[in-house]
Amino acid sequence: MSDNIEPVECSSCSGNFLPDDMATTRGGDILCEDCRIYCERCDNYDYAEGSRYVQGCGVYCEVCADNYTYWCESCEETYSDNYTSYEVADIGVYWCEDCCSNNANWCDNCDVYNRDSCENCEGSRLINQYSYKPDPIFYGEDKNKLHFGIELEMEIRDNNLNDSAEYVSEMLGGFVYLKEDSSIGSGGYKGFEMVSHPATLDFFTNHKNLWTTLEYLRKVHTARSWDAKSCGLHIHISRAGFKGGAHTHRFLSLIYKNSDKMMKLGGRKSNYAKFNDVWQYDEFDRPYFTLAHKVAHPSNSMTERYSAVNTQNQHTLELRFFRGTMNPEGVLSAIQLAHATVEYTRNLTLSDVKMGALSWAWFSDWIQANNGLYPELYTRMSRVDKLVIDSKELANA
Repeated sequence: MSDNIEPVECSSCSGNFLPDDMATTRGGDILCEDCRIYCERCDNYDYAEGSRYVQGCGVYCEVCADNYTYWCESCEETYSDNYTSYEVADIGVYWCEDCCSNNANWCDNCDVYNRDSCENCEGSRLINQYSYKPDPIFYGEDKNKLHFGIELEMEIRDNNLNDSAEYVSEMLGGFVYLKEDSSIGSGGYKGFEMVSHPATLDFFTNHKNLWTTLEYLRKVHTARSWDAKSCGLHIHISRAGFKGGAHTHRFLSLIYKNSDKMMKLGGRKSNYAKFNDVWQYDEFDRPYFTLAHKVAHPSNSMTERYSAVNTQNQHTLELRFFRGTMNPEGVLSAIQLAHATVEYTRNLTLSDVKMGALSWAWFSDWIQANNGLYPELYTRMSRVDKLVIDSKELANA
């Protein structure tokens, strides 16, 4: 420090510093760089002690932090009072807008957010937000670790969501959960998406309460999915059930190379389940068939979520080409098709593929030979050539 410049003492740490390194607070205190902050709200220097970082704004001094911010109990972050917050009624705290949107449940009847459920609405508390995704519980055991999950969208045409949701809960317990879905109800009806935890084919086949529930919802609450405008049935297949990348490639090839038959079986030709995402273009803009991008890591930017087989999920492959149905045989045949396509392609060799094993004829013969395992699918496949895409008559096919 130069002998010609008088040092200045820091009001906080009592250290001596060059005047140019110091700053003065509104109260006249002089602080060194380590002991001060610049408040982004009041535009003044102040003590670092007691200051707080405010999400999206920067550092606030203690006075501004105490008077112009709020604390989100969910993400445990401080926000400016210019950012929207909402009370989470069932636990009596305030959360930021993002936490409410992603982690709380909005009750349409009471116009409030709840962390778990609305205590005032018995049925509504059972219908979760679209983003709700609990940790999976696996039902049944399979030697190949092959599990399936269903997502069935339905309209409840008597609009009695409370009673229908309560019935699902009573009959199926924790095996399924219900979610809101903005795509449901375009025809003016309320509805929900019924999502199962992963289970084996055998578990689904023998779960009598599941099939009873679908029949009850269809008959008592006039639930509809097949003839609703935007309801689908999605089948998730566990990636753990595949032998590896070559098996996944054979599985995808069987589905995409027989897209016409798959669409007939699924009863759906939709922009939400496109089969054309397997066509790429070479340097001369000529189309060619490839599945490399779909077999790659789920985060591959070339993959398409709204395709016949969505490969973006980390732990599952999702079949999206099924039209929704409240017919138990229709749902079960979809699960059987998922199981059959995986098991049929499991041990195929390159020689088998070259001989035509991925053709519909070979696959149909295999289903016929295993019709005891896939009775609903076998019945449906025996009529596939007569089926017409998007025909309402397919509901009981």
